[in-house]
Amino acid sequence: MMQIEHIIGDIVCIVLRDPKSLEDININERISYFKVRGFDKMGLWVEHPDLVIVKTEDENGDSIPENEQKHERLDASVLITWDNVQSILHYPNREGYDFPSEFEREVGFKIKTKKLRKDKK
Repeated sequence: MMQIEHIIGDIVCIVLRDPKSLEDININERISYFKVRGFDKMGLWVEHPDLVIVKTEDENGDSIPENEQKHERLDASVLITWDNVQSILHYPNREGYDFPSEFEREVGFKIKTKKLRKDKK
């Protein structure tokens, strides 16, 4: 049986009901692929595919010329609320889409032992 926690860490296809609600953060397509980072009662937390912040003004509020603007790529997550999720397509066992579950990973320390070499006399 498929459960929502099985898609954490995987890349899924999400069909949005209202893609315009996310266009301010550069998510414009109705059907998009996302890596799922988690979920809660509000919705799905997904990795933002291309969040770049451009500094267009200096500390005085004056415009910075385009050739001097700095672009910063950010590691970010975005919440897609449940009311905006029309459907989720999951691809179990598809290479590059289905990653090991974070809940099935071994936790703790592993001790590596050295093989003792017998010196020849």
